[in-house]
Amino acid sequence: MYRLKIVDTDLDRLRSWAFSAFPREAGAFALAGAYNQPNGADVLVRRPVEVPPELFRIQREERLEVDSKAVNGLAGLCEANKLGAIVCHSHPGDIPYSPSDDYGERRVFEALVPFVPKGAPLASLLFCPDGIRGRVWLPNRRSFVPISEIVVLGRCIRRICIDGPTRTRDGDGEELFSRQVLAFGTEGQHLIASMKVGIIGLGGTGSPTAEQLARLGVRDILLVDHDTFSASNLTRMYGSFAASGRGRRWLLGGGPQLKVDLIAKHMRKIRPGVRVTTVPRSVVLREAARRLLDRDVLFLCTDEHWGRSVVNELAYQYLIPVINIGMSIRSQDGAIGGAAGAVDVIRPGTACLWCSQFLNAGRIAAESLPRHKRRALHGEGYVEDIDTPAPSVISVTTTLSGLAVTAFLQLATDFMGASGAVSRLRYDVMEGTVRRGTTAVQPECVCQKAKAFGDLRELPTLAKLPVDD
Repeated sequence: MYRLKIVDTDLDRLRSWAFSAFPREAGAFALAGAYNQPNGADVLVRRPVEVPPELFRIQREERLEVDSKAVNGLAGLCEANKLGAIVCHSHPGDIPYSPSDDYGERRVFEALVPFVPKGAPLASLLFCPDGIRGRVWLPNRRSFVPISEIVVLGRCIRRICIDGPTRTRDGDGEELFSRQVLAFGTEGQHLIASMKVGIIGLGGTGSPTAEQLARLGVRDILLVDHDTFSASNLTRMYGSFAASGRGRRWLLGGGPQLKVDLIAKHMRKIRPGVRVTTVPRSVVLREAARRLLDRDVLFLCTDEHWGRSVVNELAYQYLIPVINIGMSIRSQDGAIGGAAGAVDVIRPGTACLWCSQFLNAGRIAAESLPRHKRRALHGEGYVEDIDTPAPSVISVTTTLSGLAVTAFLQLATDFMGASGAVSRLRYDVMEGTVRRGTTAVQPECVCQKAKAFGDLRELPTLAKLPVDD
């Protein structure tokens, strides 16, 4: 299956240019990356490219032809940026691709092939007044295959099904979710259930997030965490229990367990039909990070800045919205001096965690060192202390998780409407307030450089973690 993923503002620009001479045909280009899979790909739109009106050689209601200068310019952009291309044009009525379109696009794509890198997409979009179609050119087969779905990313995730099966609706209307159907409707419940979600980190914020998603009816959930369950986790980790008669050994099932296994077992008890996949690896590892690429939404719940930085870049590189949850409690001598948390909805078109200065380069450097080296450098004052446990309170982390899951419901259903363009929610525990916030996008930030490259750019991951001697 082939999909196209695009930010809503980029889609609006392409549509506007395609209809700029209506009812005469017009067109535009776009640069694109890809997430390639064995049986298809996601075409990821990085940047729309306007075609100057003077470069349309023929522009009528039933025919459009661009000058070779426009195609040469597109080839130059593909070669310079190491990206693929999308050719867009309009029809004045609800008319499918014509033989003339087939001939014209085939000539353009054959001219572009020498200038695009291996794995880069060549695709087209056809805008009609009442809809949109798309297809991908496969040079090795010299043929077109249809784009089945267009995923539009904005204040919500909107799906335009073009030529393919919709996601299954089995069980969406069952009695189990009748109260939610009253709130979101049958279609809204289907949208919630059909989301493929990933959770990175299963502690104080990740475990209540997993619990809520299972109870909301999300069917496909991926859990990523390399940690094992320990005594201190019991006070803030949903789905964890102390085995009776084992003294101070906090065990489940007779032995220490990975958090992903414990939470997965708990979720299947809540709803046996849920598909839970576990990845007991650090997200900074290439094998773990790539498991996230087929997800619709990610929850970033790890305490590690290194892992957060990887997922932050992945969000923009593969056009996957990420809901980041961060909590900080300042205390001294058993007294809380301040407590605040944040929920960030990061997605292309909005500021990333580097833009908002949420991430700390010094902490990432410390986390990337083997433990014995980190402790030695900390003793010499070269890196910050990251090994001392931070304060955590289950009521506070649960509140943040609830805010994050509500942000997910907005992405899935758009239930907030025009007010749903949430970027940041700041929860001040001491004041008892939740406020919205925004951050300006930094033009030279990694989120701008990585947007929509997909597999055409390396993620900042490792093949294996540093070994602690």
